[in-house]
Amino acid sequence: MHEHHDHGSCENHGHCHSCGNHQEQMSFDEKLTTLLNHWIDHNDSHQVDYKKWAAQAREEGFNDVVDKILEALQLFQEGNQRLRQAQQILTMD
Repeated sequence: MHEHHDHGSCENHGHCHSCGNHQEQMSFDEKLTTLLNHWIDHNDSHQVDYKKWAAQAREEGFNDVVDKILEALQLFQEGNQRLRQAQQILTMD
């Protein structure tokens, strides 16, 4: 239901997840930084979808479903806070 990104393409800014060609050229720190950035962006993109679908579900009267979607949204936000903390730790080392 989301068409905003591709998980397997080598055109993924030089950091594909499936072919392994680019990973040999990157240090572990670079790989980890790239993954953290990707995960945060990926989670952010899902948050947009969650908000959109929660609003539509509310319009249709699915309030219990809305509550669960919004709980999931909060967990994504908390997860991204932890990932950003990991980024900070990585840049301090």
